[in-house]
Amino acid sequence: MKAKCRNATGLVVLALLMATMAGCQVFPYLVAQFAPPKKVKALYKPEAKRKCLVFVDDYYEVLDYEPLKAELTEQINEQLLKQKIASETVSYQQLLEVTDASPHFNRLSVSEVGQKLGVETVVYVLIDKFSLKDPDASLLWRGNLQVTVRLVGTKAGRLWPQDRPEGYPVPAVKTPLVDDASPTYAERISKTLAARMGDRIAKLFYDHRVSAEQERQDRAADFGD
Repeated sequence: MKAKCRNATGLVVLALLMATMAGCQVFPYLVAQFAPPKKVKALYKPEAKRKCLVFVDDYYEVLDYEPLKAELTEQINEQLLKQKIASETVSYQQLLEVTDASPHFNRLSVSEVGQKLGVETVVYVLIDKFSLKDPDASLLWRGNLQVTVRLVGTKAGRLWPQDRPEGYPVPAVKTPLVDDASPTYAERISKTLAARMGDRIAKLFYDHRVSAEQERQDRAADFGD
C-alpha cells in the first residue's frame, strides 16, 4: 500500500515538474485534474413536493426564435423533477393552451398565471437578451442567452430573491463563433443554449458539486471559445 502511495505521489510531482517545464498553460489543466470537486450551495431551496410552473417570458420582445421558450421550459422541468425540487410540473403546451384561452393574459401577474394552471410555485424566467448570430458578423453563428429568474408563490407572492424585485441575473450562456450554412443550425444552437441555461437555472435551487475542470470548461464556453 505504501509503495502505491509513493508511486501516486511521484506521478503527481512528475506531472507538476512537466507542467513547469512546458509552461503556464499546462499547469491549470493539471490542477483541474487533481483538485477535488467543489460543493456549491443552492441560492434558495423551495419547499419540496410542490407543483411548479416554469414560465419563460419574453416581456422585452427580444426573442426571434420562438421554439427556445419550449426548449428552455422542458429543460428546466426535467431538472426540477430529477432533483426532486418539484413533485409535478406544467408542460409548455399546457401553458400555451391557457394563454390562448385568456384574452387578457398579458395583464395577469405571475402569481395569477400560476393560479390559472393550478400550481403552488412559479419559476419565472425573463429573457433579457437572445441572439443566434454575431451582430458584428451577421453571416456567422454565435448564440447568446441572458435571463433573469425569480421564484413566486401563487399565494405568498415573491419568494426569491427578496433583495432584488427584478429577479436574479443568471450568468449568460454562449456558443462559439461558427460559419455553418446548414438550415438546422439555428435549432442546434437553440437547444444547446436551452440545455446549458436550464441546467444553470435548476442548480440555483439545489446543492451540487462541480469539478475544477468543469468550471474551466464552463468559463471557456461562456466566452464562446
